[in-house]
Amino acid sequence: MSTPHWQECLDFQMNDCNFMKTTCMGLFLSRKYKEAKRGTAESSQAFEELNDAADPDMVVWWEEQERVAQGSRIDNPSALDVYDVRLNKGESQVICHYIPGH
Repeated sequence: MSTPHWQECLDFQMNDCNFMKTTCMGLFLSRKYKEAKRGTAESSQAFEELNDAADPDMVVWWEEQERVAQGSRIDNPSALDVYDVRLNKGESQVICHYIPGH
């Protein structure tokens, strides 16, 4: 296979590949959009259940924290630290026994 023929084969393959990507893109994006809509509906329902179970005073406080963080995020990126997960580690329930000779 000569160099020009090799180049033509590569060009044909790349052009065909890009053409197929372009023609199939609509179907792919349509499918992904439908999946995203279903996921949004499920997430909204789960959020509403969580929001209904939370203490209303805490919800008001969280909304105020969010408003302040979004308002000052351009000038102070550390304002978004309110979105970090803060968990207190619980005590371990594991009991270890030392067995001599093992």
